[in-house]
Amino acid sequence: MPETRRLAALMPLPALLGGTLAALVALGRVAWAVQTRGSGGLFNDFYDYWGAAALLNRGRAPYDITALAALQHDAGLQATTGSGYSYPLFFAELIRPLGLLPPRAAAIVFSGCSLIALIAAIALLLGTFPHLDWPTAAVGGVVAGLFPPVIGSLYFGQANLVVLLLLALAFRTVLPEPLLAIAGVIKLYPISGLVASLARRRVGWFAIGLTIFLGLLLLPQLFNPGNLSSRTGYFLSPDTYWSNASINGFLSRLAYPSAWTRPPLPGLPVEPLMIAIVAILALAATALVLTLRGSPWTGCLALMTWVGVVGAPKNSLWNFTPLLLCVAFAWPLARRTPWLIAAGAVGWLLIEAQAQLDAARETAYHAGPQLSWLSSVGLYGALLIGGVTAYLLIARRDPASSGTALRRPSP
Repeated sequence: MPETRRLAALMPLPALLGGTLAALVALGRVAWAVQTRGSGGLFNDFYDYWGAAALLNRGRAPYDITALAALQHDAGLQATTGSGYSYPLFFAELIRPLGLLPPRAAAIVFSGCSLIALIAAIALLLGTFPHLDWPTAAVGGVVAGLFPPVIGSLYFGQANLVVLLLLALAFRTVLPEPLLAIAGVIKLYPISGLVASLARRRVGWFAIGLTIFLGLLLLPQLFNPGNLSSRTGYFLSPDTYWSNASINGFLSRLAYPSAWTRPPLPGLPVEPLMIAIVAILALAATALVLTLRGSPWTGCLALMTWVGVVGAPKNSLWNFTPLLLCVAFAWPLARRTPWLIAAGAVGWLLIEAQAQLDAARETAYHAGPQLSWLSSVGLYGALLIGGVTAYLLIARRDPASSGTALRRPSP
Protein backbone atom coordinates (compact mmCIF):
# COMPACT_ATOMS: atom_id res chain seq x y z
CA MET A 1 0.00 0.00 0.00
CA PRO A 2 1.27 3.53 -0.78
CA GLU A 3 0.61 4.71 2.79
CA THR A 4 2.64 1.86 4.22
CA ARG A 5 5.52 2.58 1.84
CA ARG A 6 5.48 6.27 2.76
CA LEU A 7 5.54 5.43 6.46
CA ALA A 8 8.39 2.98 5.90
CA ALA A 9 10.32 5.71 4.09
CA LEU A 10 9.76 8.16 6.96
CA MET A 11 10.49 5.64 9.71
CA PRO A 12 12.33 2.55 8.46
CA LEU A 13 12.68 -0.39 10.83
CA PRO A 14 16.21 0.52 12.01
CA ALA A 15 14.95 4.03 12.82
CA LEU A 16 12.06 2.59 14.83
CA LEU A 17 14.58 0.48 16.71
CA GLY A 18 16.56 3.62 17.51
CA GLY A 19 13.43 5.41 18.71
CA THR A 20 12.45 2.50 20.90
CA LEU A 21 15.96 2.30 22.37
CA ALA A 22 15.86 6.04 23.10
CA ALA A 23 12.63 5.65 25.06
CA LEU A 24 13.90 2.60 26.96
CA VAL A 25 17.22 4.24 27.84
CA ALA A 26 15.57 7.47 28.97
CA LEU A 27 13.02 5.56 31.05
CA GLY A 28 15.84 3.51 32.57
CA ARG A 29 17.75 6.65 33.50
CA VAL A 30 14.64 8.12 35.14
CA ALA A 31 14.10 4.91 37.11
CA TRP A 32 17.76 4.96 38.17
CA ALA A 33 17.46 8.57 39.30
CA VAL A 34 14.40 7.77 41.39
CA GLN A 35 16.13 4.74 42.86
CA THR A 36 19.37 6.54 43.76
CA ARG A 37 18.20 10.10 44.51
CA GLY A 38 14.58 9.66 45.48
CA SER A 39 11.44 10.93 43.79
CA GLY A 40 11.71 14.57 44.84
CA GLY A 41 10.78 16.65 41.81
CA LEU A 42 9.30 13.73 39.86
CA PHE A 43 6.57 15.13 37.57
CA ASN A 44 7.00 18.52 39.25
CA ASP A 45 6.55 20.56 36.08
CA PHE A 46 3.65 18.45 34.89
CA TYR A 47 1.79 19.26 38.08
CA ASP A 48 1.81 22.90 36.96
CA TYR A 49 0.23 21.80 33.67
CA TRP A 50 -2.26 19.60 35.50
CA GLY A 51 -3.13 22.42 37.90
CA ALA A 52 -3.66 24.88 35.03
CA ALA A 53 -5.98 22.43 33.26
CA ALA A 54 -7.87 21.75 36.50
CA LEU A 55 -8.27 25.49 37.14
CA LEU A 56 -9.64 25.97 33.64
CA ASN A 57 -12.10 23.14 34.26
CA ARG A 58 -13.29 25.11 37.30
CA GLY A 59 -13.55 28.39 35.44
CA ARG A 60 -10.47 29.82 37.15
CA ALA A 61 -7.42 31.61 35.74
CA PRO A 62 -4.48 29.19 35.18
CA TYR A 63 -1.94 31.98 35.74
CA ASP A 64 -3.04 32.56 39.35
CA ILE A 65 -0.01 31.18 41.20
CA THR A 66 -1.75 31.32 44.60
CA ALA A 67 -4.73 29.33 43.34
CA LEU A 68 -2.42 26.86 41.58
CA ALA A 69 -0.35 26.28 44.73
CA ALA A 70 -3.52 25.82 46.81
CA LEU A 71 -4.89 23.30 44.31
CA GLN A 72 -1.66 21.31 44.36
CA HIS A 73 -1.59 21.37 48.17
CA ASP A 74 -5.21 20.18 48.40
CA ALA A 75 -4.32 17.31 46.05
CA GLY A 76 -1.56 16.21 48.44
CA LEU A 77 1.30 17.12 46.10
CA GLN A 78 4.73 18.04 47.38
CA ALA A 79 5.47 20.17 44.31
CA THR A 80 7.50 23.33 43.82
CA THR A 81 5.04 25.68 42.14
CA GLY A 82 7.78 28.17 41.27
CA SER A 83 6.60 30.57 38.58
CA GLY A 84 3.48 28.49 38.01
CA TYR A 85 1.97 27.88 34.58
CA SER A 86 3.79 30.14 32.11
CA TYR A 87 2.63 28.85 28.73
CA PRO A 88 -0.10 30.01 26.34
CA LEU A 89 -3.61 28.84 27.19
CA PHE A 90 -3.68 26.48 24.21
CA PHE A 91 -1.68 23.77 25.93
CA ALA A 92 -3.77 23.94 29.12
CA GLU A 93 -6.88 23.66 26.94
CA LEU A 94 -5.34 20.70 25.12
CA ILE A 95 -4.79 18.72 28.32
CA ARG A 96 -8.05 19.63 30.04
CA PRO A 97 -9.07 15.94 30.14
CA LEU A 98 -5.98 15.23 32.26
CA GLY A 99 -7.18 17.91 34.68
CA LEU A 100 -10.16 15.69 35.43
CA LEU A 101 -7.90 12.86 36.64
CA PRO A 102 -6.07 12.60 39.96
CA PRO A 103 -2.68 14.28 39.47
CA ARG A 104 -0.52 11.15 39.75
CA ALA A 105 -2.70 9.19 37.33
CA ALA A 106 -2.64 12.14 34.94
CA ALA A 107 1.17 12.27 35.19
CA ILE A 108 1.47 8.60 34.27
CA VAL A 109 -0.79 9.07 31.23
CA PHE A 110 1.18 12.13 30.15
CA SER A 111 4.49 10.28 30.59
CA GLY A 112 3.20 7.43 28.43
CA CYS A 113 2.26 9.91 25.71
CA SER A 114 5.69 11.54 26.03
CA LEU A 115 7.45 8.18 25.57
CA ILE A 116 5.40 7.45 22.45
CA ALA A 117 6.25 10.93 21.15
CA LEU A 118 9.95 10.29 21.84
CA ILE A 119 9.92 6.99 19.94
CA ALA A 120 8.28 8.59 16.91
CA ALA A 121 10.46 11.73 17.01
CA ILE A 122 13.77 9.85 17.16
CA ALA A 123 12.60 7.44 14.47
CA LEU A 124 11.75 10.39 12.22
CA LEU A 125 15.11 12.05 12.85
CA LEU A 126 17.08 8.84 12.31
CA GLY A 127 15.09 8.28 9.13
CA THR A 128 16.94 11.23 7.56
CA PHE A 129 20.27 9.37 7.74
CA PRO A 130 21.33 8.08 4.32
CA HIS A 131 21.65 4.29 4.15
CA LEU A 132 20.74 3.92 7.83
CA ASP A 133 21.95 0.58 9.20
CA TRP A 134 21.07 -1.19 12.43
CA PRO A 135 24.26 -0.33 14.36
CA THR A 136 23.98 3.38 13.52
CA ALA A 137 20.32 3.41 14.49
CA ALA A 138 21.10 1.69 17.79
CA VAL A 139 23.88 4.14 18.63
CA GLY A 140 21.67 7.07 17.65
CA GLY A 141 18.86 5.82 19.86
CA VAL A 142 21.14 5.35 22.86
CA VAL A 143 22.69 8.81 22.37
CA ALA A 144 19.23 10.40 22.19
CA GLY A 145 18.02 8.47 25.23
CA LEU A 146 21.05 9.57 27.25
CA PHE A 147 20.65 13.23 26.27
CA PRO A 148 20.09 14.98 29.63
CA PRO A 149 17.27 17.28 28.39
CA VAL A 150 15.32 14.21 27.23
CA ILE A 151 15.77 12.51 30.60
CA GLY A 152 14.91 15.68 32.50
CA SER A 153 11.82 16.30 30.38
CA LEU A 154 10.57 12.81 31.17
CA TYR A 155 11.49 13.05 34.87
CA PHE A 156 9.91 16.44 35.51
CA GLY A 157 6.99 15.88 33.16
CA GLN A 158 7.91 18.65 30.72
CA ALA A 159 6.13 19.09 27.38
CA ASN A 160 9.39 19.04 25.42
CA LEU A 161 9.00 15.53 24.04
CA VAL A 162 5.63 16.44 22.52
CA VAL A 163 7.23 19.56 21.04
CA LEU A 164 10.14 17.44 19.76
CA LEU A 165 7.70 15.21 17.86
CA LEU A 166 6.07 18.23 16.20
CA LEU A 167 9.50 19.58 15.25
CA ALA A 168 10.64 16.19 13.95
CA LEU A 169 7.53 16.05 11.77
CA ALA A 170 8.29 19.56 10.50
CA PHE A 171 11.86 18.34 9.85
CA ARG A 172 10.52 15.61 7.53
CA THR A 173 7.20 16.69 6.03
CA VAL A 174 6.38 18.88 3.03
CA LEU A 175 4.02 21.14 5.03
CA PRO A 176 6.01 22.06 8.13
CA GLU A 177 4.48 25.47 8.81
CA PRO A 178 1.29 24.31 10.63
CA LEU A 179 3.39 21.94 12.76
CA LEU A 180 5.79 24.74 13.70
CA ALA A 181 2.81 26.92 14.60
CA ILE A 182 1.38 24.28 16.94
CA ALA A 183 4.79 23.65 18.52
CA GLY A 184 5.22 27.40 18.93
CA VAL A 185 1.92 27.88 20.68
CA ILE A 186 2.92 25.25 23.24
CA LYS A 187 6.44 26.47 24.05
CA LEU A 188 6.68 29.75 22.04
CA TYR A 189 10.37 29.42 21.03
CA PRO A 190 9.81 26.90 18.15
CA ILE A 191 8.04 29.63 16.18
CA SER A 192 11.51 30.85 15.21
CA GLY A 193 11.55 27.92 12.78
CA LEU A 194 9.12 29.79 10.52
CA VAL A 195 12.05 32.00 9.45
CA ALA A 196 13.50 28.98 7.67
CA SER A 197 10.21 28.64 5.78
CA LEU A 198 10.26 32.32 4.81
CA ALA A 199 13.84 31.88 3.56
CA ARG A 200 12.56 29.24 1.14
CA ARG A 201 10.21 31.92 -0.24
CA ARG A 202 7.17 29.99 0.90
CA VAL A 203 5.51 33.29 1.72
CA GLY A 204 1.98 31.92 1.53
CA TRP A 205 2.69 28.99 3.85
CA PHE A 206 4.67 31.26 6.15
CA ALA A 207 1.59 33.48 6.43
CA ILE A 208 -0.63 30.45 7.05
CA GLY A 209 1.71 29.21 9.78
CA LEU A 210 1.86 32.62 11.42
CA THR A 211 -1.94 32.93 11.24
CA ILE A 212 -2.39 29.51 12.88
CA PHE A 213 0.09 30.48 15.58
CA LEU A 214 -1.60 33.80 16.33
CA GLY A 215 -5.06 32.24 16.21
CA LEU A 216 -4.17 29.45 18.65
CA LEU A 217 -2.34 31.96 20.82
CA LEU A 218 -5.12 34.56 21.03
CA LEU A 219 -8.45 32.78 20.55
CA PRO A 220 -8.39 30.86 23.86
CA GLN A 221 -7.98 34.22 25.60
CA LEU A 222 -11.45 35.24 24.41
CA PHE A 223 -13.19 32.41 26.22
CA ASN A 224 -11.12 31.83 29.34
CA PRO A 225 -9.85 33.87 32.30
CA GLY A 226 -6.21 34.85 32.63
CA ASN A 227 -3.75 36.37 30.22
CA LEU A 228 -0.16 35.43 29.44
CA SER A 229 0.67 39.10 28.89
CA SER A 230 0.51 39.54 32.66
CA ARG A 231 3.77 37.52 32.79
CA THR A 232 5.73 39.78 30.39
CA GLY A 233 7.70 41.38 33.21
CA TYR A 234 8.59 37.94 34.55
CA PHE A 235 9.95 36.77 31.20
CA LEU A 236 12.17 39.79 30.59
CA SER A 237 13.46 40.36 34.11
CA PRO A 238 16.82 38.97 35.33
CA ASP A 239 16.60 35.44 36.69
CA THR A 240 19.15 33.81 38.98
CA TYR A 241 17.10 30.64 39.49
CA TRP A 242 19.46 27.67 39.19
CA SER A 243 17.53 25.84 36.46
CA ASN A 244 17.47 28.83 34.09
CA ALA A 245 19.84 27.72 31.33
CA SER A 246 19.23 30.73 29.10
CA ILE A 247 21.48 33.64 28.18
CA ASN A 248 19.40 35.62 30.66
CA GLY A 249 20.19 33.11 33.40
CA PHE A 250 23.88 33.09 32.54
CA LEU A 251 24.18 36.88 32.73
CA SER A 252 21.97 37.10 35.82
CA ARG A 253 24.17 34.75 37.83
CA LEU A 254 27.23 36.80 36.86
CA ALA A 255 25.57 39.98 38.12
CA TYR A 256 23.34 38.97 41.05
CA PRO A 257 23.59 36.58 43.99
CA SER A 258 21.41 33.48 43.86
CA ALA A 259 20.56 30.70 46.27
CA TRP A 260 23.63 28.76 45.10
CA THR A 261 26.07 31.21 43.53
CA ARG A 262 27.82 34.52 44.20
CA PRO A 263 28.28 37.03 41.35
CA PRO A 264 31.77 37.47 39.90
CA LEU A 265 30.68 40.62 37.97
CA PRO A 266 28.24 42.52 40.22
CA GLY A 267 26.54 45.43 38.51
CA LEU A 268 26.68 43.84 35.04
CA PRO A 269 23.79 45.33 32.96
CA VAL A 270 21.86 42.12 32.37
CA GLU A 271 18.90 43.28 30.27
CA PRO A 272 20.75 45.27 27.57
CA LEU A 273 23.46 42.63 27.29
CA MET A 274 20.87 39.86 27.00
CA ILE A 275 19.00 41.72 24.27
CA ALA A 276 22.23 42.49 22.40
CA ILE A 277 23.57 38.91 22.50
CA VAL A 278 20.25 37.35 21.50
CA ALA A 279 19.83 39.90 18.71
CA ILE A 280 23.32 39.19 17.35
CA LEU A 281 22.74 35.42 17.35
CA ALA A 282 19.29 35.77 15.78
CA LEU A 283 20.43 38.18 13.09
CA ALA A 284 23.49 36.08 12.21
CA ALA A 285 21.46 32.87 11.96
CA THR A 286 18.70 34.58 9.98
CA ALA A 287 21.20 36.11 7.58
CA LEU A 288 22.79 32.70 6.98
CA VAL A 289 19.45 30.98 6.42
CA LEU A 290 18.27 33.72 4.05
CA THR A 291 21.57 33.55 2.14
CA LEU A 292 21.10 29.81 1.73
CA ARG A 293 17.43 30.34 0.76
CA GLY A 294 16.40 27.84 3.40
CA SER A 295 18.36 24.97 1.86
CA PRO A 296 19.03 22.39 3.11
CA TRP A 297 15.74 22.59 4.95
CA THR A 298 16.78 20.27 7.77
CA GLY A 299 19.87 22.31 8.61
CA CYS A 300 18.12 25.68 8.34
CA LEU A 301 15.22 24.51 10.50
CA ALA A 302 17.65 23.06 13.05
CA LEU A 303 19.59 26.35 13.21
CA MET A 304 16.50 28.55 13.58
CA THR A 305 15.09 26.23 16.24
CA TRP A 306 18.43 26.48 18.03
CA VAL A 307 18.12 30.29 18.00
CA GLY A 308 14.72 29.99 19.67
CA VAL A 309 16.09 27.58 22.27
CA VAL A 310 19.15 29.58 23.34
CA GLY A 311 17.44 32.94 22.96
CA ALA A 312 14.42 32.24 25.16
CA PRO A 313 14.74 34.49 28.26
CA LYS A 314 13.45 31.91 30.76
CA ASN A 315 14.69 28.45 29.93
CA SER A 316 15.39 25.21 31.76
CA LEU A 317 18.04 22.76 30.65
CA TRP A 318 15.22 20.42 29.62
CA ASN A 319 14.15 22.90 26.94
CA PHE A 320 17.37 22.02 25.11
CA THR A 321 15.64 18.84 23.88
CA PRO A 322 15.10 20.26 20.34
CA LEU A 323 18.87 20.47 19.91
CA LEU A 324 18.48 16.88 18.75
CA LEU A 325 17.45 18.40 15.41
CA CYS A 326 20.95 19.89 15.19
CA VAL A 327 22.46 16.52 16.06
CA ALA A 328 20.37 14.74 13.43
CA PHE A 329 21.41 17.23 10.76
CA ALA A 330 25.08 17.30 11.74
CA TRP A 331 25.87 13.65 12.41
CA PRO A 332 25.68 12.28 8.83
CA LEU A 333 27.71 15.24 7.53
CA ALA A 334 30.36 15.33 10.23
CA ARG A 335 30.89 11.70 11.09
CA ARG A 336 34.05 11.46 8.95
CA THR A 337 35.45 14.75 10.23
CA PRO A 338 37.02 14.02 13.62
CA TRP A 339 37.29 17.59 14.87
CA LEU A 340 33.62 18.27 14.15
CA ILE A 341 32.58 15.08 15.91
CA ALA A 342 34.80 16.08 18.84
CA ALA A 343 33.24 19.57 18.98
CA GLY A 344 29.73 18.14 18.96
CA ALA A 345 30.67 15.59 21.62
CA VAL A 346 32.09 18.33 23.84
CA GLY A 347 28.83 20.26 23.47
CA TRP A 348 26.84 17.18 24.46
CA LEU A 349 29.14 16.51 27.44
CA LEU A 350 28.86 20.09 28.67
CA ILE A 351 25.09 19.69 28.79
CA GLU A 352 25.57 16.45 30.74
CA ALA A 353 28.00 18.27 33.06
CA GLN A 354 25.33 20.91 33.71
CA ALA A 355 22.87 18.24 34.81
CA GLN A 356 25.43 16.75 37.19
CA LEU A 357 26.49 20.12 38.61
CA ASP A 358 22.89 21.16 39.18
CA ALA A 359 22.20 17.91 40.99
CA ALA A 360 25.05 18.84 43.37
CA ARG A 361 24.25 22.59 43.38
CA GLU A 362 24.10 22.83 47.18
CA THR A 363 27.88 22.31 47.29
CA ALA A 364 29.16 22.68 43.71
CA TYR A 365 29.21 26.46 43.48
CA HIS A 366 30.02 27.57 47.03
CA ALA A 367 33.83 27.80 46.88
CA GLY A 368 33.82 31.27 45.35
CA PRO A 369 32.25 33.66 42.83
CA GLN A 370 34.46 32.31 40.03
CA LEU A 371 32.53 29.03 40.13
CA SER A 372 29.39 30.87 38.99
CA TRP A 373 30.82 30.55 35.49
CA LEU A 374 30.27 26.78 35.81
CA SER A 375 26.57 27.25 36.46
CA SER A 376 25.98 27.79 32.73
CA VAL A 377 28.16 25.10 31.15
CA GLY A 378 25.03 23.62 29.55
CA LEU A 379 24.50 26.87 27.68
CA TYR A 380 28.12 26.76 26.49
CA GLY A 381 27.44 23.27 25.15
CA ALA A 382 24.30 24.44 23.36
CA LEU A 383 26.22 27.33 21.78
CA LEU A 384 28.90 24.89 20.61
CA ILE A 385 26.31 22.60 19.02
CA GLY A 386 24.79 25.59 17.27
CA GLY A 387 28.22 26.62 16.03
CA VAL A 388 28.80 23.17 14.53
CA THR A 389 25.39 23.36 12.84
CA ALA A 390 26.14 26.78 11.36
CA TYR A 391 29.57 25.64 10.15
CA LEU A 392 28.06 22.64 8.39
CA LEU A 393 25.51 24.86 6.69
CA ILE A 394 28.29 27.12 5.41
CA ALA A 395 30.52 24.19 4.38
CA ARG A 396 27.65 21.92 3.42
CA ARG A 397 28.08 18.98 1.10
CA ASP A 398 26.83 18.93 -2.45
CA PRO A 399 23.12 17.92 -2.21
CA ALA A 400 23.60 15.74 -5.29
CA SER A 401 26.31 13.74 -3.58
CA SER A 402 25.47 10.57 -1.71
CA GLY A 403 28.70 10.68 0.29
CA THR A 404 29.35 12.31 3.62
CA ALA A 405 32.40 14.43 2.80
CA LEU A 406 31.98 18.17 3.24
CA ARG A 407 32.22 20.43 0.26
CA ARG A 408 34.64 23.30 0.78
CA PRO A 409 32.99 26.73 0.74
CA SER A 410 33.46 28.66 -2.48
CA PRO A 411 36.19 31.31 -2.24
